[in-house]
Amino acid sequence: MSAPAPSRRPAALTLCAAALLAAAPLGATRAQPRPDEAELFGDPAPTAVPAPAPPATPAPAPASDSRGDELLGEGTSPRATGLISGEREDWLKLGGLAYLRAVSSWTRGTPPSAWAFSAPALLDVYLDARPNDRVRAFALGRLLYDPSLGGTSIGAGAGAGAQAALLGSAPAAQTTRSLLDQLWINFDLGRTVFVTAGKQHVKWGTGCFWNPTDYLHPTRRNPLTQFDERSGVTMVKAHLPWEKRGWNLYGIALLEDLSGGLQPDGTVTTISTLGQVGYGGRAEVVLGNVELAVDGMAQKGHAPRFGADGSFPLGELDLRFELALRKGRDAPRWELVPGADPAAGVFDRYRVEQFTNLTPAAVVGAEWSWKYSDQDTLTVGAEYSYDASGYASADLYPYLLALPNLHGIPGQRDTPDRRPAFLPFSLARQYLGLYLYLPAPGRWNDTTFTLSALGSLSDGSGLVRLDHSVKLNTWLRLETFVAGHVGHQWGEFRFGGTVGADAGGAGLPPVPITVGVPVLDLGVALRVAL
Repeated sequence: MSAPAPSRRPAALTLCAAALLAAAPLGATRAQPRPDEAELFGDPAPTAVPAPAPPATPAPAPASDSRGDELLGEGTSPRATGLISGEREDWLKLGGLAYLRAVSSWTRGTPPSAWAFSAPALLDVYLDARPNDRVRAFALGRLLYDPSLGGTSIGAGAGAGAQAALLGSAPAAQTTRSLLDQLWINFDLGRTVFVTAGKQHVKWGTGCFWNPTDYLHPTRRNPLTQFDERSGVTMVKAHLPWEKRGWNLYGIALLEDLSGGLQPDGTVTTISTLGQVGYGGRAEVVLGNVELAVDGMAQKGHAPRFGADGSFPLGELDLRFELALRKGRDAPRWELVPGADPAAGVFDRYRVEQFTNLTPAAVVGAEWSWKYSDQDTLTVGAEYSYDASGYASADLYPYLLALPNLHGIPGQRDTPDRRPAFLPFSLARQYLGLYLYLPAPGRWNDTTFTLSALGSLSDGSGLVRLDHSVKLNTWLRLETFVAGHVGHQWGEFRFGGTVGADAGGAGLPPVPITVGVPVLDLGVALRVAL
């Protein structure tokens, strides 16, 4: 599905950004999938394409001197108006989003004056050109600003969070960063095949918190953020809708690396030859009340990956599922060498696991809504995620911070894989998410509440979060949240402590790495659509 519409009810995707290292500079609020193009600007490639209606016959105009009308700009001829059949008079639109945030995190043993604080701001500006109903060009630029970071230069690229910086994989922090989020052109071939070429967002799968078949984004979506902050991916997408059956077929030519291009030795692969272009496709069918889809991607240097997803009603429940089949994962997965000497060096005790078989990942979810008055609805939902390539416990989590950074340390062999290994929301083997969504209760028509809980069943850590949103002065929206971390220390959602020489880790860096144990996160944001 090219840019699928959001789920019928906003998902209560949760959690605090500061908790998992990468999140602190983002200042998360209630998370949800990125708003799709259809919702914001209209779908550039609709799933149902009716035959074009014949142009209306204009009423006869009073007799006049057509040549004089053209010269004076008062005529109705194509030359006078500058329009031809199907053109729009107001075809260029400018808009965007201004988003100001402030986030603070309480870590164990620190007074309020020492709590971490950041104020990340975001500005999106887009140009949307639709000269007629068959051609469209769209560009969206993003500017990120956080005065709590060092530096003043403007850099290209999406940047990285505190977690990536801690792992040694991010460039120097910058106060101001800019990036190109989208740049694409859409057109049709005989009103039958719809083509979108350029940097764009294409999401596959039905998952709410976890989305293992989202193969067209090289990085996992961060459900901590209010919207998907990943930039688009460069590709050529062809969409063939079958209007009579409500089915859709998609073909993809991917002009970027499936895994982002970061190699184990730290180099980055770019697509510079035709043989490196990735190819894939997706088919979506509707069978009664069941929506099903199958997809696949292949690219040189990567094992093929396949997926299936769907949704269907069961009584009062809305059920969804997602299944991914791929070999291993794009990030390194470390494992303890069986029978290794505990006193041996780190690379004699740990190694990067090599996957030879397909490793399935699956997501199942359910949602139920209760209409407790004529205009009010309460929605509750749950989602379970399983990934065979995930960690079964938190035993290795502290070492994941140190292992990719051991290259260049005297007395240590060079690490066999320099890619970041601690990647939140893709570490554990099993997760469970729960949410309760209450929009516009009673007379509070401009207010929304969301209560969420997300936990790792593999390491016993979790997070509970309450979000509140209210519209002020028609155009301004105020958002607040509070989130508490619970469960096992060093677990993914309560990750903190000290690891290194002082922690008794043989062969680890002489200077220990200390991460504050998170207790509570607070956030507030102001949002205005431009």
